[in-house]
Amino acid sequence: MKVSITADTYALVSSIKVDDISLLKKHNPSALKIVDEKTKNTLFAVDYAEGKNDLVKFGITFGSTSRDANGTAVFTGTLPAGLTADEAKAYIADKLGTVQGYLATLEQTIPAEAQKVAAARKALVDSISVNA
Repeated sequence: MKVSITADTYALVSSIKVDDISLLKKHNPSALKIVDEKTKNTLFAVDYAEGKNDLVKFGITFGSTSRDANGTAVFTGTLPAGLTADEAKAYIADKLGTVQGYLATLEQTIPAEAQKVAAARKALVDSISVNA
């Protein structure tokens, strides 16, 4: 997770690929969540919806994709006008404070889960015969 500030906006660039989020949304949505083992309540989740950035206590919806070849998920937010650089950093730290730990965990687990799903899907596709 990297955060940068430009003027009155900030961008959180995750290491999670948008394609991985999309794949898991279809085939293993539970891999996009952190769940309390005792209560089975969702503690945090990630999602992707083009142009619809959203950040709440229990999750983040990324709204765009990085412009590089990696295709990672990007969240863009606005800052209150007139903040100094230090005030802007503090504002973002407060806004992302609860997200940081959960997102770091999912940045570790999602790629592996996406690889498992992709491999299982490929094996299934390869096993299908087409008769004329």
